[in-house]
Amino acid sequence: MRESEWIKVADFPAVWDLSLVERELEQQGIPHRLVDHPGSRQLWVHGEDVPRAVALLKEPGLLDEMQQASTLKPVGLVAQLRRHPVMAVCLLLSALGAALVHWHFELLHWFTFQDFTVAGRHVLFGTVEDALAEGQLWRLLTPIFLHFGIFHLAFNSLWIWEFGRRIEGFAGSLHFAGVVLLTGVGSNLGQYFWEGPSLFGGMSGVLYGLLGYLWIRHKVHPQPELALPPGIVGFLLAWLFICMTGIVDLLMGGRIANAAHASGLVLGMILGAGAGLINRGRSGYNA
Repeated sequence: MRESEWIKVADFPAVWDLSLVERELEQQGIPHRLVDHPGSRQLWVHGEDVPRAVALLKEPGLLDEMQQASTLKPVGLVAQLRRHPVMAVCLLLSALGAALVHWHFELLHWFTFQDFTVAGRHVLFGTVEDALAEGQLWRLLTPIFLHFGIFHLAFNSLWIWEFGRRIEGFAGSLHFAGVVLLTGVGSNLGQYFWEGPSLFGGMSGVLYGLLGYLWIRHKVHPQPELALPPGIVGFLLAWLFICMTGIVDLLMGGRIANAAHASGLVLGMILGAGAGLINRGRSGYNA
């Protein structure tokens, strides 16, 4: 075991308030991570700090005090969102984007990848090059928050919740924000350069980016908290290829941004491989 390895030292019920043990760990100068899992939260510390952390958890009355505090302060949806602020912001902005599409379509052109105007039955698109020349840099990202219908919003939000909590809980909010930013901009660029000027949006490119990140990072440097439930990767890859056939377009009466999905997936895989290799090198892990 190398000193820089992270070791899991405890599993706590998901409803427990762990602020007490976090405070004790910080006071003793023990770096730690709390990783969310379905029904539980895991405490991880560096290998050299395991004895001190275990001794702390064995202190008389500590676990009883934590459990008692938890009955007074249960962990619910709001607490989950507070623990994962970047994921929470993504979900909020997605809901606002869906509301904008539904109730204020006349404002939509400010947030699409390129500007557009409606002339009768025709939609006239500008170019992203013109928009960027005018300093409208936000357009590179904002399309990911636009959702066209409740199913579109619900599907993407479900997977952002599932994948986002894992990455943000393990790697931190800043790291997760970087993954969202890069996969969001990259998937938008991929869709634009593949299809040309068009009206597209949604977090699907990001969710495929997060899928690729988790999938490959766990393969490169396995971490239990990053492992996906069996069948998730296969299901979403199958859905990607089904969408590419055009069948879903016919059934839903619209067009799926397949290039955004594929671009996000590939970019996420690259980011996951890079992060996994960096962590594997730091921990001395050998595959």
